[in-house]
Amino acid sequence: MRCRNFDEFKSQLEHRQKRCPYKKSDAGLEVVLHQSLDDLDHDRWNQIVGGESIFLHTNYLFALISSYESGLGYRFACFHQGEELVGVAAFQITHFETNDLRKNMSTNPVVRLFNKSVTRNGNILRFNVLICGNAFASGDHAFRFVKGIPEMQAFNAVLQAVEMIKEKENSGENKISAVLLKDFYPESFGNTHVFSDDKYSEFLVDPNMVMPVRSEWNTFDDYLQSLTSKYRTKAKAAFKRSKKVEIKDLDLEMLKQFQEPFEKLYEGVHYKADFRVGKLNFEAFYNLKKDLKDTFLLRGFFLDDQMVGFMSGFEYNGMLDAHMVGIDYDHNYEYAIYSRMLYEYVDEAIKRNLKKISFGRTAM
Repeated sequence: MRCRNFDEFKSQLEHRQKRCPYKKSDAGLEVVLHQSLDDLDHDRWNQIVGGESIFLHTNYLFALISSYESGLGYRFACFHQGEELVGVAAFQITHFETNDLRKNMSTNPVVRLFNKSVTRNGNILRFNVLICGNAFASGDHAFRFVKGIPEMQAFNAVLQAVEMIKEKENSGENKISAVLLKDFYPESFGNTHVFSDDKYSEFLVDPNMVMPVRSEWNTFDDYLQSLTSKYRTKAKAAFKRSKKVEIKDLDLEMLKQFQEPFEKLYEGVHYKADFRVGKLNFEAFYNLKKDLKDTFLLRGFFLDDQMVGFMSGFEYNGMLDAHMVGIDYDHNYEYAIYSRMLYEYVDEAIKRNLKKISFGRTAM
C-alpha cells in the first residue's frame, strides 16, 4: 500500500477495514460477509444463483446499490464448504415506515408484528430493518445453495449470517431494530421451523398474482378473444378510456428528459402504501435500464406530452415480473391508466413469447 501522506494512508486503511470480510464457521459452513460487490467472485456467485432469480444476480445488485442512503444498503454472505463456495445470500438494510399506525395496526399483520419490537413516535413508526431477500420484489430472492447442501443446514447458515450482520451493524449508528426473512413458499414450510425455533414469528401475506400465458395466444387479440364476454367488455372499455394516452418505451435519454415527473409519479405510489420498506431513487431506475437493457421493461404513459404514468418489469426464466409503477392519480380513473398498464404487461409477455406474468401483490 503506497501512500503520499498520512491522510491518504488513514483513508486507505479505513477502506480496507470496511471491506475486510467477517468470517465465522459455527453452522457447518464457513460464513463470510462482504459489504462490497467488488469483493465477490461474480461468475461463481451467478452460477450458484442460476436463472431463477434476476434479483440475486450481480448486474441487478450493482444497479441498486446506488439507491441507498449512507450507512444503509446491501450486505452479502458467501457460504463455503472447505475451499468451495456453495451458497450465497443478499441482505438489505433499509427503513420500514408507516404513517398511520393506528389504522394499520388493525389491518396489516406486518405492521402489527413489528410494532411489538420497536419504539414509536405517536402515530408514526419508522426504524431500520434487515431483510434477507428483496424489499422491492415478491418471491423467493433471498439465497441460493448448490444441490447437496441440506435445506436445514442452509437455513441455519443463513441464520448465522443474520446474527453476524446484526452484531456488526449494531456496534455502529444504524442499529437494526427488526429482521425480515422473505418470501417462503409452501414447499419450504417443512423446515422453516428452524426460524421459529430461533424466536422468529411467521406471518402470511397476500398471494403473489401469477398468470400463465397460454401457448395459443400469439397476439393480444388472441388473449382478448379467450376472455368471457364480461371481461372482454371491461378490457375494451379500458382501451377506449385510455385512447388519448400515448405509450412509449423509455430509453436513457427520455428517462433523463422526464426525470422530474418520473420521480413524482413514483413517490405518489410509494407514499400511498400502508407501509413502506425501502425506497428506490431515480438513479436506480436509470442504472437498471443501462445495465439490463431490454431485460428491464420501462414504458411511459403520456397525455398531451405530459407523463402521467410509467410501468416497469423484468424478463427472466420465461417470465415477465411486473415491478414498480408510477401513476398520476388525478388522471387515473378518467383514462384507466393502471388498468391499461396491466393489459400492457399481458401484451408484452405475449410478444416476448414468455410463459407467465408475475403481477406481485398489487394487482389484486
